[in-house]
Amino acid sequence: MTTSESCVPGAQLLESMRAVGYSLETAIADIVDNSIAAGATSIAINFSMDVATPYLTILDNGSGMSPEEARNAMRLAGVAASASRAPADLGRFGLGLKTASLSQCRRLTVVTKQGGVTTGLAWDLDHVTARDDWSLLVLDQAEINGTPKSSELEAMETGTLVVWTKLDRIHDQTEEVSAEFDSQMVEARAHLALIFHQYLGGDAGLPRVTMTINSEAVEGLDPFLRAASGTERSPVETISVQGSSIEVQSFTLPYLNEMSQKQRRLAAVPGQLRDSQGFYIYRGGRLLIWGTWFRLHPKTEGGKLSRVKVDIPNSLDHLWSLDIKKSRAVPPVEVRDRLKRLAAALVEPSERKVTYRGRKEKGDDRVTRVWDAISDRESFRYQINRSHPILEQLADRLEPQAVALLESALELIEFHFPAQDLVNRFRNDLVPAQAEESAIRQQMLEIWRAGNGSLGPPSEFVAWISKCEPWNVYEKDTGVLLNWLEEDSGPTEGD
Repeated sequence: MTTSESCVPGAQLLESMRAVGYSLETAIADIVDNSIAAGATSIAINFSMDVATPYLTILDNGSGMSPEEARNAMRLAGVAASASRAPADLGRFGLGLKTASLSQCRRLTVVTKQGGVTTGLAWDLDHVTARDDWSLLVLDQAEINGTPKSSELEAMETGTLVVWTKLDRIHDQTEEVSAEFDSQMVEARAHLALIFHQYLGGDAGLPRVTMTINSEAVEGLDPFLRAASGTERSPVETISVQGSSIEVQSFTLPYLNEMSQKQRRLAAVPGQLRDSQGFYIYRGGRLLIWGTWFRLHPKTEGGKLSRVKVDIPNSLDHLWSLDIKKSRAVPPVEVRDRLKRLAAALVEPSERKVTYRGRKEKGDDRVTRVWDAISDRESFRYQINRSHPILEQLADRLEPQAVALLESALELIEFHFPAQDLVNRFRNDLVPAQAEESAIRQQMLEIWRAGNGSLGPPSEFVAWISKCEPWNVYEKDTGVLLNWLEEDSGPTEGD
């Protein structure tokens, strides 16, 4: 007959768990998850490397924990992954507090207050190793009082303070500990601003949360630029899975020329705009994964303005293969199939915006362009429009031999157009410089003066030139062009 016996993990398991793969920013985010799940509306992150005992603290004003709840929180997998959770619960495995914290430090201290009772507990890896036992430290009041930021917790009615000390990971990486930690915390700020942006902004009916790092507010980073006037959004679509609903909505960012410099910086979430396209997976209002099509659609230059928001409930965690760090998830088959069918249609608005807007079929465009797009069977090229008024005026005033030379010059420009360099610059999210209004005005006046009365009265000239690029931007406000003519005092010196 088969028998069983207890096989308790060795105390060194805590050391082994440090290699799960957390970065500093993902570790902090896991602790913030717990704060939000506890109903916190204020989260203060503080750190100092320039003290005798360097530390990082995370203090929230959430519901706090009773002594029993605190001990259970310090247990590994104190709550089963399969247990049902409140919709706002951002945890899953019951490991985040311990694995995230101990991935960055050798001592994790938790001080929590509820019902007028303050409880302090700590995992110290050096103590565990020396004892070779799962020995949890219980702090007395004096030890609690000596914990960084404990006085701020005591001033609250309820809340929890998480403290990391013995920060050996940063010491192992560099001798310039303070400078390096400052640099990593800058990255952590950007990470928190992104993944908790809906809480920081109070979006989607979520409770608004304020967050600070060393007393400086963390502002949410909305990857969809919803406040921008040029952002387009689709209606919300719903996918039903096992009695739960997944909501899908696509956003198309404004064209690069329509974004401010700040908006372009915010839109390039992982570093490049092209790499930021794809699905953005949210769970309980918290961003989990971003900038991926899950291989359901290729990343293209045309799709770089497309972002698709996917909201999943925590009741479907088991289907999404969510990992401990909440940094990886795989959509279930029934969701993949639906997303794959949607992907091409969701990217289409971005492709329309990014596609060269000067290209239209012959006879379909009332505007005289500077460049024409010429399509061949398997290639395309750009050709300077010889009918543009400036070129026509110039050709009319040249001798036949000079006109031939002008044609050769135009062909030289066309066939050596730096297309690849342009593509590379667009991939780096650089925006072509736009002509100043003063230059556009001066070019129009040069054409008017060169016509020497042959272009009709000002009203006819303006009606004609307002259909030519770049003056077509004033087609609905031709009064601007008329004012330019009226303000012109005649031919400039040397004409």
